[in-house]
Amino acid sequence: MTENRTELSESPILLDAPAFFGLQAADYEAQFRVAHRRAYDDLAWEYTRSRLPSRPGTVVDVGCGVGRWAGRLVDLGHQVIGIEPSTEMADVAEGRGFGNNFKVVRASVDEAKLPDGTADAVVAMGSLQYAPTPSRSIARMATWLRPGGWMLILGDSLLALTLELLGTGRIEEAVERARSLTAEYRSANVAVRHWLFTADHLRQWLTQAGLVDVEVCGLLVSWSAFGRDHVTSQLAHDPETICGLDRRLAGLSPLADAGKQLLGMGRLP
Repeated sequence: MTENRTELSESPILLDAPAFFGLQAADYEAQFRVAHRRAYDDLAWEYTRSRLPSRPGTVVDVGCGVGRWAGRLVDLGHQVIGIEPSTEMADVAEGRGFGNNFKVVRASVDEAKLPDGTADAVVAMGSLQYAPTPSRSIARMATWLRPGGWMLILGDSLLALTLELLGTGRIEEAVERARSLTAEYRSANVAVRHWLFTADHLRQWLTQAGLVDVEVCGLLVSWSAFGRDHVTSQLAHDPETICGLDRRLAGLSPLADAGKQLLGMGRLP
């Protein structure tokens, strides 16, 4: 979720992820009413829903935040375990009235203690890129799955962000992002650093964690093809056309890295 357009020469205050997102908690839900965020969020949900168990099961929502996805999952009848290290985010999630089908573990993904074989699915929508070592976290998350359960991970694409920066003339920032494999998510005068993903890395990490049927899709490939301004305008005036195109492009694995977001998926045999 790298939405800033601030040059590298400016120096926001760097925070860790729990502190940064704690400051966003009050209006975080509203941030996903922005058209392009809503678009890739909805596309990710379509993939996720098709891989959830048809009967009520248990889903671990890693980095559940204020409960955006937890509400959808509870509505389908699932028991949801949200993992959230930000006190403020967890407080908002717990206050949403999801009832006994939702509980929050107040810890990071690497500190949360869940029994092996707890979940029918594990999702991490935009959160795992803030983990110190995503590959290690993925391996840990895989132990929480029951046989046949799916893991789905959403994160920012290295290629898509680099191309966007190059296209807007931010050459030095593009080079730095490509070299470091990191970016900054900025809000006002604060920022948090996070990893940028490639499709190859996600495939490798999911496979190394023992998952099969591994697939990586690029969400909002149109962002790289047409640019921010065009896609934003299309989403405002004709969202079905651009979303329909992106549904077709998301299924083409050679185009995955061009997606603004990467969605990695794998199943425990």
